[in-house]
Amino acid sequence: MAGTNPRTRDWVVSILATTVFCLAIAVATKLIWAGKWYEHIAISFGYGYCAVFSAFAISKMWPSFPLLRINGLSILFSFVFGTLNAYLVLSHYSAFSGFSDIVPVAFLGLVLTAGCFFYFYAYEQKMIAERELEIAKRKQSEQEKALILSQLKQLQSQIEPHFLFNTLANIQVLIDSEPTQAKQMLSKLTDLMRATLKTNTKELISLREELVLADAYLGIHQVRLGERLQYSIDYDTAIDQVQLPPFLVQPLVENAIQHGIEPNGAGGEIKIEATKQDGLIEIRVEDSGVGLEAPSSHNGHGVGLANIRQRLQAMFNERASLSIVQNSLGGVTASIRIEDGDLVCSPVP
Repeated sequence: MAGTNPRTRDWVVSILATTVFCLAIAVATKLIWAGKWYEHIAISFGYGYCAVFSAFAISKMWPSFPLLRINGLSILFSFVFGTLNAYLVLSHYSAFSGFSDIVPVAFLGLVLTAGCFFYFYAYEQKMIAERELEIAKRKQSEQEKALILSQLKQLQSQIEPHFLFNTLANIQVLIDSEPTQAKQMLSKLTDLMRATLKTNTKELISLREELVLADAYLGIHQVRLGERLQYSIDYDTAIDQVQLPPFLVQPLVENAIQHGIEPNGAGGEIKIEATKQDGLIEIRVEDSGVGLEAPSSHNGHGVGLANIRQRLQAMFNERASLSIVQNSLGGVTASIRIEDGDLVCSPVP
């Protein structure tokens, strides 16, 4: 009954269940008392169908009535009209020549009808509670999703100005001393902003788009640092379309440059790798800079790293993590790990 109204479906189920119940009662009474099969069936169905259809009629005429009141009135109608039907069926027997002779049958019909109704009442109350719980869970899920998306947008809005202002400050420094490099960096920034605008309205972008942005960002700093900065980006093409919140990698690259490469007089190399292994997707940003213990001229407050952790928590809960470790041969490796099952592997429209 796919596509039918839930209330209609409930009534159909009630009628089917009542039919089965009445047949079972007819069989039981036939085994106890004599009489023709059709008489037992007629009496049993008289009580059962009268109860069901009177409940249906009452709920249609007075939809504001509570379920318990509807059931109580239905039992009353079932008792009156079911008993009248039983008398008409049995009146040709001498033992049921008077209406008072039908009292035992009426009492049995009342007990069975009331028992049946209270069973269905409890069942329907349970179904109503389950539907309301499902609706509440769905609303809660939608609210949580809206909250997460709002948090992601808020956190992303904190990252983008931070990145943009730092880059413009670098260009400003180079305008007087190295105008050619400033022009090249401005050109790279234009390319980066153009790519950023394509993804700025998306809540999620592909891993490949994220690494393209990181490549453009590193290109800007390579113009500024010249031979002091070398970099490479390598990723598994099988996972290049998994969806991530934007600007997860860029703050890691920014930290690698500011706290690793720049303080190192000889410069260094940054490697970005994205791999999938043992059900985990890992994105690593490794630098060959001065490491965690060396002093840095940049007095950062960890805004970028804090935002990454918050965004991972908002999107993936405990199924994603960010770690920062010092390499044994110098430098730092920042790693984002996300369970593969939590990632969408097709582009978001």
